[in-house]
Amino acid sequence: MIKASDGSYGSCASFVCCLTHEWNGSSFSSRLVRLCPRMPTSRQCQFCNNPRPRAASVCPHCGRPGLYPNVEEAEDRDERAALTRRYEAALVGSTTRGADGALKDFEAAAANSSAVLARSPGELLRLASSDLELYATFYQLIEGGVRLSSGDEWDFRRQVADLTLFPGYFKQIRFAALSLDGFGLRTFGSCSITLRADMIAHRTSVLEENSVLFVERHGAASKKGAVPQGYRATWNDRGRLCAAKLHKAVDSDTGPDKYSSLLMRQGATSEEHEFVEAHIFGPMTIRTIEQVTVSKRRKRADNISIKRIEEELKKFGVTLRVA
Repeated sequence: MIKASDGSYGSCASFVCCLTHEWNGSSFSSRLVRLCPRMPTSRQCQFCNNPRPRAASVCPHCGRPGLYPNVEEAEDRDERAALTRRYEAALVGSTTRGADGALKDFEAAAANSSAVLARSPGELLRLASSDLELYATFYQLIEGGVRLSSGDEWDFRRQVADLTLFPGYFKQIRFAALSLDGFGLRTFGSCSITLRADMIAHRTSVLEENSVLFVERHGAASKKGAVPQGYRATWNDRGRLCAAKLHKAVDSDTGPDKYSSLLMRQGATSEEHEFVEAHIFGPMTIRTIEQVTVSKRRKRADNISIKRIEEELKKFGVTLRVA
């Protein structure tokens, strides 16, 4: 059951039916806004000191550019202070167990993790065919008329989470997972795409877990101001966030060979994956990609596509790794 901000209840399925019956940008926001907490609609422009809408990329008053809203959220003073408290508590707990050195080593490794997303060979081939091809968000694909919403419960839950965490700019967020071995979440595709840090670091924030489960676990979409602080971080602070999240799983004998599986655990479904989620604001092309990794145990039908993809990737200096 889902509780709306007006106190009413309904099943996920009934809300899905309501939302997907009329899919367009305005009806989506208006129907979903009652389910999510009210949040400040503006921030102060650092140049002219006038209110700037949260989702605006430039100040409407002085015309100067603002930071990426997801990064602004992660850089918020209270958000960072809350993360620092969690991080310091993790260090204290690890020291008590004699695992502080191992935790610091894991933190250092996580601080060098990559943002990786997984997609099908067909989608990757499309991106690799030209640097004019964009990696679109779920919402852009729907509104562009190139795909349909499944209307299932997971789609609905994702939409609620997106509007809760990214109010006013959810259509601009691309998702990836932090990875140490170059592999993404395999249920999303057999091709793991590592993004170039120099292309995304300035516009990427990270969240401790799957955003859908995070919002539901903390009841963030059902009451005002319910998004807890200390679970988001900037790209440069991702190591601290990973240490705060996983410190109890790091023992004194935890070595580098276990880091990858600690940071990302593959599940059979979207809901079963355990990972740290990366949120990238804005467009991406083939030039945003550093490397593509495919598994040796892929489907035979993918082999032809992979060969074509490798040829296209070479044109843009992107390497293909088989592991």
